[in-house]
Amino acid sequence: MTALQTHDVPDEIDPSEWSLRVTGAVSHPLHIEQTELSQYPAETVSEDFECVQGWVAEGLSWRGIRVDSILKQAEPTVEDGYVLVHAMDGDYACSFLRDRAADALLAVGLDGEELPVEHGGPARLVPTDAESDCWESVKWVTALELTHSAPADEDTAEEIALGRLGQADK
Repeated sequence: MTALQTHDVPDEIDPSEWSLRVTGAVSHPLHIEQTELSQYPAETVSEDFECVQGWVAEGLSWRGIRVDSILKQAEPTVEDGYVLVHAMDGDYACSFLRDRAADALLAVGLDGEELPVEHGGPARLVPTDAESDCWESVKWVTALELTHSAPADEDTAEEIALGRLGQADK
């Protein structure tokens, strides 16, 4: 079994300053503090985590909140659309179709412990569908931005992620 890989934590990441904003095409923009996350129903998802680099962390147990329960509270004003998931470092973001993002888990725990900052704590997006790529598991999630149309390529971080993984030309 391979452990979940870690990368350097950017200087901009300060878990004590964490909060989650839900903005964009919503009737009720949200600002959720870490202590308020306990108001949402939590669940556990156990799965292997595969990376495009070829390694697999087997049997991880993520604890968190389905993104759908957060989005419902914000009352989206668009039926379909997209969710742009922003990381706390300000550079990293990943776009998802709304239905796909809604099914993802906003993980706050890993293997029975609080999610450590080196693994994306205090909150990490964990897509739960079979088609997800490891770079879509956004660490240090700080905002969910609902949009009517797909964000431009330069608004998402696929190239950043694949560059970090040494896969940009593959």
